[in-house]
Amino acid sequence: MAAKSCRKIEVLIAADAILHCIAESKELMPAAEIAKATNLTNDSVFRQLGTMEELGWVRKIGDGYTPGMALAVIWARVKANAEGQLVKLKQDIETLG
Repeated sequence: MAAKSCRKIEVLIAADAILHCIAESKELMPAAEIAKATNLTNDSVFRQLGTMEELGWVRKIGDGYTPGMALAVIWARVKANAEGQLVKLKQDIETLG
């Protein structure tokens, strides 16, 4: 079976750029500034932010945006999984050692 080509999904790339822009800012980021910083259209950024806000990925405070709690929950799960894997690896090393 031939391998399928891996095409980029542009809306996810845009979402990633928006999230990084917000996360790296020390202040709340208005949508227009996010659009300028990411080279995305205002319309695209507004639609993305609306969806991200519904998902809890970002939080709107006044006219600006900040990372949302859903991202913190995802990070906590990633961290817990990594810690669990680390414990198992340490046990495996002790067994081998």
